[in-house]
Amino acid sequence: MRTRRRWSEARGWLALVLVVTAVAAPAVALAHIERPTTFPDSTRGSVPTIRTGGNSLVVCKPDSRVRIERLKGLIRERNRELLRTCVYRHIQQAVDAATNGARILVLPGVYREEPSRQAPADDPRCAELKVEVPDVAGLTVPGYAYHRRCPNAHNLIAIVGDSNEDGVCDDKCNLQIEGTGATPADVVIDGDARKLNVIRGDRADGLVLLKFTVQKSDFNNVYLIETNGFRFERVVSRWSKEYGFLTFTTDHGLYNRAIAYGNGDSGFYPGSAPEGGCSRYGIEIRNSEAYGNMAGYSATAGNSVWVHDSSFHDNVVGLVTDSAFPGHPGMPQDCAKWERNTIYSNNLNPYTPKRNAYCRRPYVQRDPRVLCPQLPLPVGTGLIILGGNSNLVRTNWIYDNWRAGASLYWVPAFARGEPDPAKATDTSHGNRFLDNRMGIRPDGTRAPNGVDFLWDEEGTRNCWQGNRPALGKRITSDPKSLPRCPGRAEFQPANSQKFGELASCINWNPFTNPYPKGCSWYRTPKRPR
Repeated sequence: MRTRRRWSEARGWLALVLVVTAVAAPAVALAHIERPTTFPDSTRGSVPTIRTGGNSLVVCKPDSRVRIERLKGLIRERNRELLRTCVYRHIQQAVDAATNGARILVLPGVYREEPSRQAPADDPRCAELKVEVPDVAGLTVPGYAYHRRCPNAHNLIAIVGDSNEDGVCDDKCNLQIEGTGATPADVVIDGDARKLNVIRGDRADGLVLLKFTVQKSDFNNVYLIETNGFRFERVVSRWSKEYGFLTFTTDHGLYNRAIAYGNGDSGFYPGSAPEGGCSRYGIEIRNSEAYGNMAGYSATAGNSVWVHDSSFHDNVVGLVTDSAFPGHPGMPQDCAKWERNTIYSNNLNPYTPKRNAYCRRPYVQRDPRVLCPQLPLPVGTGLIILGGNSNLVRTNWIYDNWRAGASLYWVPAFARGEPDPAKATDTSHGNRFLDNRMGIRPDGTRAPNGVDFLWDEEGTRNCWQGNRPALGKRITSDPKSLPRCPGRAEFQPANSQKFGELASCINWNPFTNPYPKGCSWYRTPKRPR
């Protein structure tokens, strides 16, 4: 009888693999498409420091003088002095004139980069420089040479730093673009949905972005690719159609005191982060905040990312990492660490019929402050690991997420384009949830999650230990019993019912299938008591 039951479970599991493989195609279209890329050399490079001296170029607008007079004290005096040396009206002009190591000082004002907007969106001068996308037959995208020759076809501001295409920055390296106001709100770079990216750093090693607001891209507000060494410091990124900050195949990077809100995909996206083998962290996010996005944080192949002392709240989902989409180097995802964060009240629901009808309009006809879903996510979830290994979730405050505090799911390797059946179950293994405070605010008041931990029961060496509930309460979980560390060594396939809902839910399409049958993700869960 036991053998027959295991055979029945295996047949059901295999059927679900076929289901999720079939339905993954619509979801793949929702993932961002990249050109073929390689990781920077991990043995060289470092997070750049903020510089206060050296060669500088000053950018201002006609009304900068009026804005400067609204400032106070030494900040006002410094800006008055800088205004006397202002030469450039547009940030891209200063970038074009900059040499390695320059500081570009941007005085208070709103920068719309009008000359860049005039560049054709699909420049015929660079049509032959498109390249094929791996694993997506017939699809071509601009290659590196395209952006080097036609930097403003897709980008309002472009820092493209490899002049001889050897993969290493040698031109426009170590630039620092710095707002000179008192706060990030004093300098605004406004994309107005005219270009895919507001700021693009491409092989732009050592790039520092400091103290300004960037908004309203048609894809990414800030986009870094194949860049070794970067720093985002006191930058606010808001109202992008998709991503607030997106870094891809980058290394030695830091997001510090960054804020992302109102973005249609995720606020922070350190995707295809460098392999570190759980011994180093190539990307660090600290002292930052993401709210009002679809996901506060997401990262396909978000390897060796360290997220700490930050806040993720009032999103659809607080944080999610995955191995679910093809075309991302570094698969399967592993070795991220989330600790000392507050992850709470992620119950935002933009999947309503009224919002769905509004979001059918083209982006340029919508109010960018109205959040329109760009991906399928389970409303009311704090954190999700969707096909990842050896991740550590430790000492976080996770509360008031009405569906689940933290969820762990498996996805088959086929979903990321891996055809080898021997690798079908190579996720989720070795994930640890340790010493988190669940269902309680830092001030001690109770704020329960729908369930503290949700697990599809697949994998080996996953474990939960030392997690603490509110006084007088118990940790809640599905299943009711969770393995303590080091977790079970014997492999077990996913619970068919849970995996079946996952397979249904990822078949979401905002136009043809906004409410998949058998899926509860897109309804706001009842507030737990």
